[in-house]
Amino acid sequence: MSSYLITGASKGIGFEFVRQLATDTTNTVLAVVRNPDSLNISKFASSHPNVHLIKGDVMDPKSLLEAASAAAAITGGKLDVLIHNSNAVDMATMPYTPSQFPFDVQATRDMFEPSLNTAIYGGLWTTNAFLPLIEKGVQKKIVHISSGMADLDLIKKSGLSYAVAYSVSKAGMNVQVAKYATELAPKNIKVLALSPGWVDTWEGEMPSEVAQANQFMLEQFRAEDPSLQGQIRPEESVRKSLEVIEGLDSEKSGSFMSHNGNRVDWF
Repeated sequence: MSSYLITGASKGIGFEFVRQLATDTTNTVLAVVRNPDSLNISKFASSHPNVHLIKGDVMDPKSLLEAASAAAAITGGKLDVLIHNSNAVDMATMPYTPSQFPFDVQATRDMFEPSLNTAIYGGLWTTNAFLPLIEKGVQKKIVHISSGMADLDLIKKSGLSYAVAYSVSKAGMNVQVAKYATELAPKNIKVLALSPGWVDTWEGEMPSEVAQANQFMLEQFRAEDPSLQGQIRPEESVRKSLEVIEGLDSEKSGSFMSHNGNRVDWF
């Protein structure tokens, strides 16, 4: 029996982690969401006794401490695997390249804030809040969901000059993960930055401008992988990601890896 906690669990990749982990009824799955009444996750939890909804916001340290207390009450004060999946971006400025950022302090902060809040500050607060439970767990694994968009070789080969705040925040996350891995190694706690791949998490009909942006990215990504056909589904992403998490050991701790288990195949 293993216990897993996933932040940002109400939709997309986070929800898929919950769904796949819940298929093993011996698992205890803790889904941290800002709104436990969200239709999809609440409906799913109501039909799966091993899934527990916990209210928490990774941008609110107090709520994370409260979430950790709630989790401890469910698991007996321990946790095997923490998956920090929460993510946010300023979609309006995603197309900006570095030279397009304004000479405006507040405007620039506003562009970076969503990504930094979830990846860096949220990553710190989430990890620190649940660390006492991880220390008492059996697997002792902490995973932060990163992105291949933070890989320097991919950026240069594909010409990815946009998505600045998102990419910078994920690169910072990778460094932060390495710092945690170094600090926590004496306690046999393993920490990993994991890219889930290029995943189609869009719900409903995709707007034409989003489809056009994805096609543009596909053409760029093919500079790295000419065989690439497009985005993968959350089911494939999470299935492969869970295999990587299962294989996480002390030697791999502190690494930045793809859902394919390496630092090359980001798609």
